[in-house]
Amino acid sequence: MDNRVGYVVYHRKYSRLQKFIMAIAVVFIILPSVLCVILFDRMNKMQSRIDELAAAGRQGSVAGQAEAEDDDDGMDGALYNESDDTQALKDASDIKYSRPSDIVRDEDRYHGARVYLTFDDGPSDNTDAILDKLGEYGVKATFFVVMKEDEKSVERYKRIVNEGHTLAMHSASHVYSQIYSSYDAYTEDVNQLRSYLKSVTGVTPVYYRFPGGSSNTVSSVPMSECIEYLDSQGIIYYDWNVASGDTDRAYVSSSTIADNVIRGVEGKQSSVVLMHDTNKKTTTVDALDSILKYMSDTGKNVLPITEGTTPVHHRISDAK
Repeated sequence: MDNRVGYVVYHRKYSRLQKFIMAIAVVFIILPSVLCVILFDRMNKMQSRIDELAAAGRQGSVAGQAEAEDDDDGMDGALYNESDDTQALKDASDIKYSRPSDIVRDEDRYHGARVYLTFDDGPSDNTDAILDKLGEYGVKATFFVVMKEDEKSVERYKRIVNEGHTLAMHSASHVYSQIYSSYDAYTEDVNQLRSYLKSVTGVTPVYYRFPGGSSNTVSSVPMSECIEYLDSQGIIYYDWNVASGDTDRAYVSSSTIADNVIRGVEGKQSSVVLMHDTNKKTTTVDALDSILKYMSDTGKNVLPITEGTTPVHHRISDAK
């Protein structure tokens, strides 16, 4: 009897042990396998989603490039590396630029550092605010403009000239695929803008900035040929050696723009600052107060580009 009871007890314990071992097996063997299957399925779904987003991104990039070419807020920043401006610069001694002997160079006329604020792509709804702020500090700047025929733009061209700023050329269309499609297209763009500005202001502009800079990589025409044409027309081109950072399509705060300019001009005797005058660049206008106050407090000369200004040129890949 005792043996039978003992056997029953032993059998029950053994059964419970078997169930426990099976439960452990489920937890440590079967469950991980199930989890792996679930994880693998989710990874496949995630990869499919990533592929979809990548495809959409590629399509958006192409659309964005086309939009940038047709947008009147054209972005030169897409065509150069702002953080690497100094490496793209030619040494001043490499720049072939002769001025009449009776012209006094800015470096001889002004004591201390010189800062040339330049605004591309205008006129815009922000031009008047820029001019107001420059007038408040009693300084002059340079406007590399595009061709706009509406009444307000014509009045802004005239205001730039009448208030003693330098009216300079950027592009008639600012559509890269048109401007740089051929030598004839390039020269036509320059001549169209130059003739138009003379007709509405009475001033023939002699200063020019390439859309995307002279170091741009999108031109189908060798940049050296474009430069030779400008030389033949008595037109002097200017790049930049300080970038404000306002070319980014994303929002850039006024404090960031001001900091970029202030850091950029430090340690330089001559700074040509790239900024933009477009409808969307309201923070560029907002940054001017901090920038101009800094220039005033540190005794820097804020000047327009004139015949006494030594050009700043980038290195071009096809230079002869």
